[in-house]
Amino acid sequence: MPTYRLTLEYDGSDFHGWQRQSGVRTVEGELRAALARLGMAEVELTAAGRTDAGAHAHGQVAGLRTERSWDPAVLRRALVSVLPEDVTVTAVEPAAEGFHARRQAVARTYRYLVVPRRAPVARRYAWEVPTTVDLEAMRFAAQALVGRHDFAAFGRSPRPGGSTVRSVISVSVRRATSLCAGERLPVVVIEVTADAFLYGMMRAIAGALVAVGAGRLSAAELASCLARPATRPDQVTVAPARGLHQWAVTYAATGGGA
Repeated sequence: MPTYRLTLEYDGSDFHGWQRQSGVRTVEGELRAALARLGMAEVELTAAGRTDAGAHAHGQVAGLRTERSWDPAVLRRALVSVLPEDVTVTAVEPAAEGFHARRQAVARTYRYLVVPRRAPVARRYAWEVPTTVDLEAMRFAAQALVGRHDFAAFGRSPRPGGSTVRSVISVSVRRATSLCAGERLPVVVIEVTADAFLYGMMRAIAGALVAVGAGRLSAAELASCLARPATRPDQVTVAPARGLHQWAVTYAATGGGA
């Protein structure tokens, strides 16, 4: 059966996450509905990850296995024409038989956006915090997260009883300027690349780093979350989903290729 690798982009504001669920609007549900409109009601679909309700994606990857062969460019145009305005397919590539978007991914990258003031024009895509944050303090504290650790204090396994150990490859904290509605907004970008993420892990990391930047949490207290993974400091607020942006998924050189 022909297999394809789809790259999707979506505004998650009005979605109840990626995974198809009865009675609510999801990205997977809209994608399956679009495929059905193209005569592919019965397909096998895998995803690199399940984004939270309200979170966004710039490089979500889905594996599609179907009985019908398509030219990849034609399939992409056909899907774009029938998908709703808040989700699109940016690329379609042939994939090797058996390609699984989640199992074969070797790394994922997420970005979290923080605006250190009230910013109504950015409220669907960033976390507004009512204070300036110390970027140098955040960068220093973030280095403790790099490496292989038990991140149970930052999230839960997608499988009951599953491991909460993950490998964080890199963490960066930087300032950017977003031009929105004619106004330049100061935006803090927290970017994390890891082999895989626990449920809620990126949002908890963002919340902890903002707490450090605001002076409510020390770098040592953040590091202690890794030494004592069963507890999370009271000063840490899990960041809201609206500021979370799934950015990219990385595969091995042969992973996903035809």
